[in-house]
Amino acid sequence: MKNSDTRNDFFARSYEEYYQRMLGFVASRINSQEDAENLTQDIWLRLLEYDKPIAEETILSLLYTVASNLVNDYLRRLYRSRVVVDELRDFACEADWSGESAVMARDLEQLEKNRVECLPPQRRIIYIMSRYDDKSVDDIANELSLSFRTVENHLRMGRRDVRSFMAEAI
Repeated sequence: MKNSDTRNDFFARSYEEYYQRMLGFVASRINSQEDAENLTQDIWLRLLEYDKPIAEETILSLLYTVASNLVNDYLRRLYRSRVVVDELRDFACEADWSGESAVMARDLEQLEKNRVECLPPQRRIIYIMSRYDDKSVDDIANELSLSFRTVENHLRMGRRDVRSFMAEAI
């Protein structure tokens, strides 16, 4: 940089002189003209933030270094985002199998309901209140005017009965 030039004048001249060259360099490495233009602008922003003196003889090397680093960062982010998209796509493919899983879950739920209907009346009521109404043992005991232990035993036996039936059915 010449003494008569201010830093901004030097950057303005360098921008006019090297912008197209840097744009071509960046565009040749990535497949998006719009992103190439943005990255090329970022080169000049980085240069403006650079706090060390820049010589006219070395500015072109510095521009290529900054451009290479920006392109590498861009490509790294791009590839990382593609990996994430691929993983999401794989997950979506696995989720497509969830239709089959949903059918199996409905079948198991129906088996469970059929077995619950076969439980003795008191046990069935307690099982349904616990399993489907999400009531605690205390709530069931209070609501049915039964002891905590009685509700606990009916629930334990009902669960054991349904579990063994389900294990045999599967």
